[in-house]
Amino acid sequence: MKRQQRALDVLVVEDESIIAKDIELIISDLGHRVIGPARTQEEALSLALKARPAVVVADVRLADGSSGIVAVNEMLKSIDAAVVFVTAVPQWLQTGDLEPVLVIPKPYSVEDVKAAVAQATSKRAQSLETILATKAAVGRLTRKQ
Repeated sequence: MKRQQRALDVLVVEDESIIAKDIELIISDLGHRVIGPARTQEEALSLALKARPAVVVADVRLADGSSGIVAVNEMLKSIDAAVVFVTAVPQWLQTGDLEPVLVIPKPYSVEDVKAAVAQATSKRAQSLETILATKAAVGRLTRKQ
């Protein structure tokens, strides 16, 4: 019998409402609680500080022209979270130095999102060692922008 994973809070940062709703449904189907969606860097930071999610699923480009990468980097200064970027421009994130941050290219499949969220909510992804590596990777990515 498969053990049920505990429900975690997952912040969705996505400016396209249809995509945000789709990702929310996938996360909910996995048994996790959805925070958001946030459409801008400011909204994302505000929600992250209030809810302190265990996982952040973020687009790279946001509604007000702000950066999802910068937003996540700012969040990670105050919270500990695993990170999944969902983007139409995955080549921006192909630095070879992004481990353990997950990247899903748009268009995505339901299976891609499920697999990435499952990985991000795993015990290993939520460990202090992995969270610290995530913060370092997002920091390096932010400096490359």
